[in-house]
Amino acid sequence: MARVLSILLAALVPVWSFPLAAQSPSTGNEAVRVGDGWVYDRKDEITGNPTDTFTSQVTEVTPQEIVTRAIFRGKNGSAFVVFDHGWNRTIDNNVKYNPNDGHGVHLPLAVGKEWRFEYMAQNTQSGANMKATSLAKVVAQETITTDAGTFDAFKIDRQVRGFNTADPSKLLEMEILMWFSPQINHWVRRTITTKFEKRVRASSTDELIDIIHKL
Repeated sequence: MARVLSILLAALVPVWSFPLAAQSPSTGNEAVRVGDGWVYDRKDEITGNPTDTFTSQVTEVTPQEIVTRAIFRGKNGSAFVVFDHGWNRTIDNNVKYNPNDGHGVHLPLAVGKEWRFEYMAQNTQSGANMKATSLAKVVAQETITTDAGTFDAFKIDRQVRGFNTADPSKLLEMEILMWFSPQINHWVRRTITTKFEKRVRASSTDELIDIIHKL
């Protein structure tokens, strides 16, 4: 059971931050450039303790992809994460998504807007395959203040259900609350709560504390 849970979490939980300007359905990511970065503090919502500070930095931008690396303060190495231009992950280290993980935003945003998505995730190391469905809805428009500043943001509630195709009885559920700000083309806060077999296994919040712009 523990192995199944770890594989599901690796494929479904968006561990690394994703870089998300005028709000437009087709040109929302034009301002993203190589060298741009976003710095986050992460807190464990179960214990209330801080756990990490990390930076998500853009290393390459092509017409099809935005390539980033996530660097955790005080730790060696970095994570390799690739997105399409809707800010959906297509690759996260050893996990590949088909067609993507559906974790991006659908511009333009408005309260009440919702979208559904279905995808497959494959761990290229273990060979495990996961199937997931998600429903996202914009539930509010709020002003959020963090150490990085004050931002107008849309609160998006995303519900995800997934399972390992080798054992569909093991259900993983996630609630992802994301506050996305079109003014910076990025999210300023994100809370992820994960349940496995109806029990809460993890809950954490990432909050933006700094923005790095390429000079």
